[in-house]
Amino acid sequence: MLRELRIKNLALIENLTLDFAPGFTVFTGETGAGKSILIGAIGLLLGERASSEMIRGGCEDAEVSGSLDIENIRHKLREFLREAGIDAEDGSLIIRRNISKSGKNRVHVNQVPLPLSTLKTLGDLLIDLHGQHEHQSLLNEDTHADIVDALPEAAAAKGGYVSSYSAYTAAAQELRDAQRAARELADKKDVLEFQYKELSALNPQRGEEAALEQELSLLSTAAERSDCVSGILSLLGSNDAGTASGGESIQKRLSHINRKLEALSKHDPSAAPYISEIESAQSICADLDMFCNRYLETTGGGEGSEGRIEEINSRLAKIQRLKKKYSCAMDELIDKRDRLEKDLSLLNNTDADMELLEKKAAKARKECVDAAAALTSSRKQAIQIFDKEVTRRMELLGFAGGSLTTELTPLAEPAPNGMDALRFLVRTNPGEPFLPLAKTASGGEASRLMLAVKSILAAHDEIPVLIFDEIDTGIGGVLAGEVAKALYSLSATHQVLCISHLHQIASVADNHYRVAKRVDGGRTVTEVERLEGEQRTLEIARMLGGAESEAAVRHAEELLLRFAR
Repeated sequence: MLRELRIKNLALIENLTLDFAPGFTVFTGETGAGKSILIGAIGLLLGERASSEMIRGGCEDAEVSGSLDIENIRHKLREFLREAGIDAEDGSLIIRRNISKSGKNRVHVNQVPLPLSTLKTLGDLLIDLHGQHEHQSLLNEDTHADIVDALPEAAAAKGGYVSSYSAYTAAAQELRDAQRAARELADKKDVLEFQYKELSALNPQRGEEAALEQELSLLSTAAERSDCVSGILSLLGSNDAGTASGGESIQKRLSHINRKLEALSKHDPSAAPYISEIESAQSICADLDMFCNRYLETTGGGEGSEGRIEEINSRLAKIQRLKKKYSCAMDELIDKRDRLEKDLSLLNNTDADMELLEKKAAKARKECVDAAAALTSSRKQAIQIFDKEVTRRMELLGFAGGSLTTELTPLAEPAPNGMDALRFLVRTNPGEPFLPLAKTASGGEASRLMLAVKSILAAHDEIPVLIFDEIDTGIGGVLAGEVAKALYSLSATHQVLCISHLHQIASVADNHYRVAKRVDGGRTVTEVERLEGEQRTLEIARMLGGAESEAAVRHAEELLLRFAR
């Protein structure tokens, strides 16, 4: 519901704050007092066009803001807010619109800036505004299917169709994506095959490049390493050169030292710790001797490595060439080869896969068409009841001999709303042809038609706030009473706001505001005052013909007492 409306520097309104309550709220006042400004302000919150001419004279900008309670949020509104990135977890929306003479107009919803088109979509979900305004949902034929589908006879079938249509569009999109991918692959088949053969011939392995470079580094220093190992063996004295030089090997010398230490320790125990150290040194020298001999055997003394070096360099050159060609690292070459293999496999299996997807899409389409047929059947049942009931209510609301009929036109392909195009055709006078609503009804007539429709949809309508402007144009007497009853009844399920000149309507409202003009400091200002008690009685009496008349005052008191909730 609409909780609060703030208006600043808009036309004759300088600064105004209105608090709203649930139920039925009426605005009354003399012609020209500024009631239409209130409706215009709400229209701005709903995304209607703005003009700098709306700004109060002498001011540079105007601002309208509205606070709405959306605690009982409906599905469509919840989805819209999520997609728009608007946080409404606290159950409230604050819409603020600024109009500037400089042209820098701004829209914010819960402090999130929005384009005007998005505000209009949001407004369509929050408030229905009926009168001489562009925000009348009934005049938009795109909404007619939603109105019919909200009826109990069609609601379940519509839910089933939406589910089937979603599955069908998903399957059709999957098929289109596969067909496009197949075409793209087919166009590149020769290139893909060449690249795959080239990479497969190379057969790169993960970690191979680093391993080759390490091996190449070792082979390139084979001679130097062999010299180092031979020198170590010579110093150990375990080769022929070492013994020929007249010296004993290190191991023999350590053995002699060990025997001497053993003899010494018999006389002096302080020498004993060195015995184990000498034995450890002997073991290390023995291991080192074995390592060096094996090392020489594996390196071959640095001989015969030229062929392997050439082989490695050739392999590395091929790897570098393909890395440069495909602008990627070694592991990415492997990934590319695997992707190419997969793409070629898909290309070879395209016919079989495509056949499966075509069958899936065809099945989904048949299910969607069947669901559409069920929806059409349900709509026809709903329309029979709906058209009859709306026509009956039109009679009550001033359309003697008038009628509404819903036109159902088949569509060749499934669409989001089914396989029918729906629109309401209206005859407002007997003997006249049925015409689209936008071409046949005035603002007041359209408002009363919407009142008839909303009265039928009251329990199922997702738009929580209804505003009626000029609904009493050209009516009075018994008809005005019927309109008042319909508004009163509708306010049990919706927040209803209405601008009226008729006492029949004003007397049934839960909340009553009077709109009036006054001159302040040489400037005309529109003010809005909530009426209660005697003030409201006098306003109803004025609408009856004169607040000064005792008879009018008594009649006003009787009316207010009769319709007190």
